[in-house]
Order: sequence, then structure tokens, then C-alpha cells
Amino acid sequence: MTGTVDNLERSDASPIKPNLAFANASLERSFGLHYHAFYYRYAQASLALGIILIAADFLVDHLAFRTERANVYRLQLCLPILGAGIAYCFSRFARRHWQAVMSGFIVLVASSLFWVLLIIDREAGMGLSSWVGVLNFVFLEFYCFVILGVQFRYALASGLLILLMFEGAMLLEFKANRPMFYYWSYHIVTLFILAGVVGWWREYVLRKDFSMQVSLKEARNFLKCQNDILESEVEKRTRKIRHTQDAAIMLLASVVETRDNETGGHVQRTQHYLRALAKQLQLHPDFARYLTEHQTDILFKSAPLHDIGKVGIPDSILLKPGKLDPEEFEIMKTHTTLGFDAIENAERRLGVEVEFLACAKEIALNHQEKWDGSGYPRKLMGSEIPISARLMAVADVYDALTTRRVYKDAIPHDAAVAIIIEGAGRHFDPDVVGAFAAIADEFEVIASRYSDGNGFREAEDVSTTTELGGKVSGQALVQTGRQLRNLSEAVIRLNPPDGSDTEYSSTARSHPALNS
Repeated sequence: MTGTVDNLERSDASPIKPNLAFANASLERSFGLHYHAFYYRYAQASLALGIILIAADFLVDHLAFRTERANVYRLQLCLPILGAGIAYCFSRFARRHWQAVMSGFIVLVASSLFWVLLIIDREAGMGLSSWVGVLNFVFLEFYCFVILGVQFRYALASGLLILLMFEGAMLLEFKANRPMFYYWSYHIVTLFILAGVVGWWREYVLRKDFSMQVSLKEARNFLKCQNDILESEVEKRTRKIRHTQDAAIMLLASVVETRDNETGGHVQRTQHYLRALAKQLQLHPDFARYLTEHQTDILFKSAPLHDIGKVGIPDSILLKPGKLDPEEFEIMKTHTTLGFDAIENAERRLGVEVEFLACAKEIALNHQEKWDGSGYPRKLMGSEIPISARLMAVADVYDALTTRRVYKDAIPHDAAVAIIIEGAGRHFDPDVVGAFAAIADEFEVIASRYSDGNGFREAEDVSTTTELGGKVSGQALVQTGRQLRNLSEAVIRLNPPDGSDTEYSSTARSHPALNS
């Protein structure tokens, strides 16, 4: 980045010297390469234009002065020189040194043309000593400085040679009349200076434009570099915020899980169950518009907070073995509204809408609703239930069925699948159950991978790289986790909570398969 800034400053502060050269040698080389490449074709076209103009001069003089025999020399001498110049400019040497080559050919054309005009003078025609000679001189000078397209230093050299040749020709013509020679010389030199000033200004403007283009290009490159750095920094900060956000979510979920030591992997399992269902339903016409890749990521991130309201449920209800009485069940049902209110209160305090919190709030409030309208807290029915909550209902119940809780033992995977399929159209959205049945084997793999026992065994065998860049052994993580859990339990005992629900739905709790 520093190099880019330095280059930008150098090109902005690179003045053009009076001899038409940039103070910055690098910029001067760049201009030379640009000029050489751009004006080469332009110079070739100018030679072709010269052929046309000389042919036109011959035609006009021939029509006006048919007796001038020297007029034909324009065709016999000048045109072949220009033709040779055009042919030679395609050679390798001429391509590399085209400015010197083109300037040389124009000087040759000028010398031959002045010779033709001298002969016309001697034939008593309109030659070098007439206005025709002056007009030809002016044309040749402007041709060098403007039309030919060579840089000023080449135009100045060829223009001076043309001036000297014209002065020499006039000296031959007016050798007996020196005052007339001086008279014409004054005007000829004045015209040369005028042509030179025009040529100098032309290149000055071209150099200023080139300098501006280089500055703009470097500014664009600098801004692009800055933009890339900013994008990288924003991405880095966003990633850091996202990691912090994910850590905060998992911390909140872990606080809930410390209330029940037997469901340590519940958060991870339900996250992956939810994502598996979402991906399976992405091509379903009723779900495709909602379940984009981005929304699937939001669901995965929001899932851990679905039971956040359990922190408000007393241990006597949350950890009670066996069936709850009606009064206890009513208290447990409040975990949905408690979770919703907690997240909504957090949103209000933040003062901004956070996408994943809106989704988490939706899941927390509605994941206990049932397809037939018999759920809680709002008794929503069918498509009134948000899609996110319909997916979580299946994921939550499957995990409750297949894991051990204080009030029940785990049941086999096949039995859990049968219970969920049986609940299609009553407890669950039939389409979601269809997706679940199609990927039931994937649920079993997720359950095995993130089982409560496997979580600790895997931690003992691997090392984990922390966000700070260091490595912490799995055993150390286990010990830290146990210490945090013990500390959390102590806090709970000192500050008894007010109420919530269990992770297991009331439908599954009363199912005959669990009471056997």
C-alpha cells in the first residue's frame, strides 16, 4: 500500500520541464512507450495523406499551368519518396525507430519539393519565390510539428532542417536581391516559430493528459487497494463478531443445559437435526423460498436458544422424575413465553434488529405448537406455525425420545422414528415428517456423533486450537467444563430460578412406548 501511495504522490508532483520531459524518469519512460505505441499508425496514415496532397498539387498546377514541365517532377520524385517511406515503415527497424524514420522521409520530401519549386521558378511559373513556395513551407512545417505525430524533439530537428533548406533555396533565388531575401526570411522564420510553438503546445497538452491519466489510474489502484484492505478488515471483524456471537449463544445454551446434567449434547444435536431437515426441504415447493442457504445458517445458529426459557423453571419441576401433575405442566409450558420475552427484551436493549435473534425468538415461542392446534402457547394450527418451529418440533422430540432424561430412559432410533411418523398430521407437519423419514439414517448418525458420552471421550483424545491461537488439550477442556458446571450448579442452588419446561414434549412423555 505504501508503494502505491508514493507512486501516486510522485506522479501528482511530477512537473513537465520546458524541454518537454517529465521530472520523474519512470513517468518519462512510460510516456515514451505510450507515445511510440499509440502514434505509430497515426504517422503511417500521415504519409499516405502526404501522397494525396502532393498528387492534388500536381493536378491543380497541371490544370492551371499546362505548360509547366517541371510540375511532373512532383509525381516522379516526391511521390516515390513518400511511397518508399510507407513501405519502409513496416520494417522491424522502422517500427522500433519510427519517429526518426518518418522525420527523415519528410525532410527528403521537403528537399525534393523545394527543388521542384526552384525549377518551376526558372520556368517563370509559381514556384519557390511566390506565395506557393511560402504555402508549401508552412504546410511542411505544420506537417512536421502537428500532422506527422512525432514528438517535439524530432519535429524540431526536421523542422529546422526544412527551414535551413528553404532559406538556402531562397538564397539561391534572391542572391542578387539581398533585401528581398531578408524580407522573405523574416516571415519564414516567424512562420517556423509559430509552427514550433503550436507543436510544443500540442505535446505539452498530450503530456498533461497522460500525466492525469496515470494519476487517475494510480488513484484507482490505490482506492482499490484500500478497498481490498477495508473489505478484508470488515470480513475479519465480521468473522470475529460472528465467533463471539456464536460463543455467546452456546454459553447461553450451556447455562440452560447445566440445569440437567444428562443432556450435554442436546444443543449440538438439535442444531444438526434442524440443518439436515432444512437442507432436505430446500427443493420442496412449499419450503424452497424460505429455506435458502442463508436462512439455513440462521436456523442453525438460532437453534441453541430454543429452550432458553427453561432457566426460569424451578428444579423441582424441570428435574422431576416421572409424569408432571397439571399444575406443574402449566408452569413448564411457560418456558416458551419466557424464552420469547427474554430474547425480545435483549433486542430492545440492543436497539437494533438482529436477524438470528428474530429467528431464535420465533423458534423459542412456537416450537411446542402442534399441527392440529393442540400445542402451546398460542394453539397455532397448520401453516400458521412458522416453518422454523415446525422443523424444531421434529428435531426436539426426536432428541428427547432417543436420549436418557431424569424422567425416562432412551428408546431405540427405530422406535423414535415410528413415533414421529405416527405424529404426522397431528403433532407434526406431514411434509416435515416426510423429509425426516427420508433422512432418518442421517439423524441416527448425528445422534451417535454428538451423544453425551462421545462428546467427553472425543475431548480427551484430541487437542483444540483456541481463538487466541494456542492449543489446549482435550483433558484440560473436560476439566474446565466440569469446573464451570460445578460452579453453575452452586449458583443455581444459591439462587433458585422461577420456572420453565423440559426438553421432552408432552405428547412424547405420554406415549406408551416410553411408559413400558
